[in-house]
Amino acid sequence: MKKNLLFFILLCATTLFAQNRVIVYFPHWAQYSQFKPSDVRFNLVTEIRYGYLTPDGSGLLFADESDKDNFLALVKLAKAAKVKITVAIGGIGVEEAMNQVYGSKKLAEAAKKFQEEYGVDGFELDGGAISAENLPKLLQEAADLANAGISVSVAVPGLESLVSAVSGADLSKIENFSLWFTDEASASDSEVKPNSNTSASIKILAAFANAGVPKNKLVPILPFYGRTFYHAKGLGSSHEGTGSGNDGVLPYKDILDKFKDTVTYKVVFDESSKSEVAVSGSETIVFNGIPSVEAISKAVKENGYGGIAAFDISGDHKEPIVSLLVTVGKILRPEIDYKAKKKR
Repeated sequence: MKKNLLFFILLCATTLFAQNRVIVYFPHWAQYSQFKPSDVRFNLVTEIRYGYLTPDGSGLLFADESDKDNFLALVKLAKAAKVKITVAIGGIGVEEAMNQVYGSKKLAEAAKKFQEEYGVDGFELDGGAISAENLPKLLQEAADLANAGISVSVAVPGLESLVSAVSGADLSKIENFSLWFTDEASASDSEVKPNSNTSASIKILAAFANAGVPKNKLVPILPFYGRTFYHAKGLGSSHEGTGSGNDGVLPYKDILDKFKDTVTYKVVFDESSKSEVAVSGSETIVFNGIPSVEAISKAVKENGYGGIAAFDISGDHKEPIVSLLVTVGKILRPEIDYKAKKKR
């Protein structure tokens, strides 16, 4: 009886932890926005994912060799904080390089060598703009890494077209199955759309779960940035290309800076998509703010999904009252103290 009770307690604790993951991405380009590894609030996260590595014939290469010192510092700080440190392999634009290693065992060998050299805890295989045809190959590659004793997760676009490709797949050894819910708005579209449609994302999470992905492994990836459109008048309106920011992309913290002048921008919460929209005389910004992030965080908690991942951490606001990371944490990890620390 005592053994059964102990097993039940351990099972509950494991399930609870699986549903409380707060994951953040630290991409190599964070260096160009002066965001440093020491700026990460390690006490608020359970895992940090560094991006990116690219596979080639000689092993795994840093996407930007000049960021290697940041990577080493990130690993050291994560270890000290007892936060899991994962490295993402692949991503957008690296699909062909990933296709070259599927089924060759080369990736498992390279990952083991990299892990031994740098002491990372695991890897994420990012399929980039993967097709339904190639997704089973990615999942098999992940299984091969797991069978080689390597902790591995996968990340793919959160698209309905990929749902059928996971049906029947053995995902038992995969740590996380993350879905990208980013960059849904594009200047190539004639009308403005949400950058991340929260309502649609919640439905797609359910579709992947119904297709057989264990709920406690499903993790939505949310953008901590918005998209801008010149001379647009809100959702569904036409535009004249990208607006302010780097190629029409604005980190969340910079979006909030724009809103300091409340006369210029009118900010509304679109109930249909559960996403935020800001309109000025010159542009429309579509982004995720506190209400939309609260909505998907609550859906994750209520449905027993694996957690929330933020892309990327350098875009968040440092003030707890408006921080998206804190917004996620208050729902998934309410036991943490999220108040701003007073300077001595």
